[in-house]
Amino acid sequence: MSGLKAVLDTSVMVSVAFAKEGLAKELKHLIAQEAFTLVTSKEILAELYRVLHYPHIQRAFKPSKKDIDEFIGLVIEKSLLTKGTYSLEKIKDDPTDDKFLAAALEAKADYIVSRDPHLRNLKHFHGIKIIDLKEFLQQIEKKNKRK
Repeated sequence: MSGLKAVLDTSVMVSVAFAKEGLAKELKHLIAQEAFTLVTSKEILAELYRVLHYPHIQRAFKPSKKDIDEFIGLVIEKSLLTKGTYSLEKIKDDPTDDKFLAAALEAKADYIVSRDPHLRNLKHFHGIKIIDLKEFLQQIEKKNKRK
């Protein structure tokens, strides 16, 4: 795995799960190739599994149980799974987002990749940059050019 470590929030992961083109599809390939270290936690995986089963997600993407299981399997296989030893209360407006900060802090991640304004508005947390998908892909590209 690459030296870069990143936590992806649930909305980014859902985009990656169903990506047919664009940035999310590119990120899916990078996960499969282990171009960076994907960091996750049991709490994040549980939320991802739950969200992939939401009725509006089911209607929009019509994933089969096999599709969902395969994607969750890929994430588990390619991830650094944190032990969940960190717990914090940072995001008052949406405490469910704290799990992304906790996983990133525990794994000493470089980035949290997010679309969520509660996370994005922080911009950084204990040296961890909180950025969008496009900026993250640019960071991976820069790192790969330096090799």
